[in-house]
Parts: sequence; C-alpha cells; structure tokens
Amino acid sequence: MGAKKHEYKQLFEKIDQEEDGEVYLREVTWFLRALNQDVDSNLQVKVLLDQYDSNGEDVLTFSKFCDIMRELEEAGWKKAAEKKKEDITETDIKAIFNLVDVDKSGSLSRKEGNMACKLLQKRFGIVNVSEWMKEVDGDSDGKLDYEEFAGSIMEILSGA
Repeated sequence: MGAKKHEYKQLFEKIDQEEDGEVYLREVTWFLRALNQDVDSNLQVKVLLDQYDSNGEDVLTFSKFCDIMRELEEAGWKKAAEKKKEDITETDIKAIFNLVDVDKSGSLSRKEGNMACKLLQKRFGIVNVSEWMKEVDGDSDGKLDYEEFAGSIMEILSGA
C-alpha cells in the first residue's frame, strides 16, 4: 500500500464509527473540515465539500473515499497541523462549535453531538458524548448552547 493510500486508510478508519467499511459522505465532510479549519478560505475546496455535504446520506466505501480525497487534495485541501491542548483558543472552540452545529440553530442537539463524537474525542478527549452533554447541559433542555459548550471545553483544557 502506497504512503497516500495508507494515510487515506487511517483517515477512513477514524471516520468509520461502526467499523463496517462504509462511511456517510456527511461524516467525511465534517471530519475533513475539522482537520482543517481554514478549509473555507480555499474556494475550490469549500465548493467541493459543500457539494459533498449536499449528498450527505451517500455511503462511501474506502475506494470512493480515496477518489474524493485525491480530488480534494488536487483542489488544495491540506491536513492542518495538530494543536496542543494549551494552544487551543476561544476562536478554535467557536469554530468547532459552529462546525458541530450543523443546523446552525445556535445550540448542539444530542444528535449533532453524537455525529461529532469522533471530533470531540480527538480534540478534547470526550469519550462518552451523551454523558458529557447531560453533565454540561445546565438548563436541562437537551441541547448545549455555546456558553455551556465553551465552558465545558475550557474546563477540559485547563484540566479541571
């Protein structure tokens, strides 16, 4: 397996929550946006991701995933360098909140949280998203507004 294909395989496996060899296109777009928060500054990449997102329920095998990754990289998509927890800023937290808030309602539903569980685990070490959401849902409305989300993330980052 070539270096690129190996890299794609690692990405695919991170996205494939069910470990069944298939991912939804929408999961791929969220994950790729999370790996490069500046992605929307590259118009070609943004157009491709928006196009893929509109077909979000499509199921991809690894082979099709590789095709999409090659297309995105040709358009200029690059994986951003990992940030250490101490380097994550309020702007980064807001960007992740906006990424996870798919319906742009200003709050995260349990469904949105669960769909972003890999991202939340990777970025902040949140393993059980449902439990975490229950714990930090201060007004018990079943959703996290930005203040609840950011407050919890800041606590996690500070090691409290």
